[in-house]
Amino acid sequence: MAAAATSTGPSTTPETPVPRTVRLVRVGALLASGMAIAFTAPLHEQLGFDRGVSAIALGALGIAHLIEWRARRGVPAYPVPLLLGLAAVLAALALPFAGTPILFACVIAAWGLVSGLLELVGNALMRTDGRSDRVLLGASGILLALLCLLVREDPVAVLGFFGAYAIVAGVFLGISAFDVRRPEPARDDH
Repeated sequence: MAAAATSTGPSTTPETPVPRTVRLVRVGALLASGMAIAFTAPLHEQLGFDRGVSAIALGALGIAHLIEWRARRGVPAYPVPLLLGLAAVLAALALPFAGTPILFACVIAAWGLVSGLLELVGNALMRTDGRSDRVLLGASGILLALLCLLVREDPVAVLGFFGAYAIVAGVFLGISAFDVRRPEPARDDH
């Protein structure tokens, strides 16, 4: 009779796939935000408008992350979507109080940095199926933070970079949501 072996190492099972409809909620929030920013260019000279549209976009993105977190209930100890949702909602709540262009840029940059780092941490924690969603989103978030800090006194540029981030991330995640490749089974090289 063979004894059962227990392992305390990290799980080798791939992450539980999120349903396509849940993934498309985030895509929709990102694309709608990017398009709203792109098609309201004449209003971008008003800091109040910039803060408002950014707060709505971040609020919608936060809700999308929380929906994803709720859909991942079966994955134990995976708080990244929850933390991404909370970061977006907190940034959305902070934007109305960002009364200067520099504070506006700092809030967007802080959100971009936190979300980028969380995406990269999520990539490191979960075994992925060969897709680079989290790596691209992490790098894009960090790039958004750096660009916002470089042009911190120009709220139009900050909003433009945020809109560009939303479009690029939305298109990439949309393509990924319809990618029909199946994850390869885990190999044990030991």
